[in-house]
Amino acid sequence: MKVLITGAGGMLGRAVVWAAARDPEAPAVVPLDRAALDVTDRAAVEAALEREAPDAVIHCAAYTAVDRAEDEPERAAAVNVEGARHVAVAAAHRGAALLHVSTDYVFDGRARRPYRPSDPPAPLGVYGRTKAEGEAAVRDAVREGGGRALIVRTGWLYGPGGRNFVDTVLARARAGETLRVVDDQRGGPTWTRSLGPALLELVRRAAPAPGEATVLHLADRGEASWYELACAALTLAGVDAAVEPVGSDTWAAPAPRPAYAVLDI
Repeated sequence: MKVLITGAGGMLGRAVVWAAARDPEAPAVVPLDRAALDVTDRAAVEAALEREAPDAVIHCAAYTAVDRAEDEPERAAAVNVEGARHVAVAAAHRGAALLHVSTDYVFDGRARRPYRPSDPPAPLGVYGRTKAEGEAAVRDAVREGGGRALIVRTGWLYGPGGRNFVDTVLARARAGETLRVVDDQRGGPTWTRSLGPALLELVRRAAPAPGEATVLHLADRGEASWYELACAALTLAGVDAAVEPVGSDTWAAPAPRPAYAVLDI
């Protein structure tokens, strides 16, 4: 089996490549970072899949700058919507199964229990909206082209090889900063080095029917607020630092976030 990975230079893409290198039973992978494959270029995507002829594609490439997306909606849509469409169409043309990575930010956070795959998206900001529209683009491409796809939602990723909340907290604490961290948003923190192997396992085992896009939620177990995650990270790293819990209104981030983003896995 041969698996092409888009966005292989990002935090999650690197974790998938790392997982493949450590598992003797893993499929062969073709890692393509943004320099090697710009998913907003339809012709480049078609050419890459024609050249590599993969059995499956793990689509990790995404615009993930949640706050900056509010000022760059066209750029976010180009990557998260049109890029997803290009990959899904090309995969369907080649007969390759597609695993499309999406996010908990497609939900509005008003739920009182973990979100199920069947719950309707209701995004709050540009990032979440473009990811929800990307899911729809994948479904359309699969239905129209007879492709096969899994849409895998996850969230609150942290790990090596990319900018993330845990590394930021530890760096600021080690620099002697007093930390103020939001305590009224809850989600499911997920380590990329547990998610990466799971994505590979999915493409190896799952067999969605032609013309269907199945939605799954995949995340580490448990839930926390950003404040609780910060405290846990500092404790595990042995870093002594003051952490002040604050409300989302105090932080005043440009993009709205779901107050509750725990996924039912």
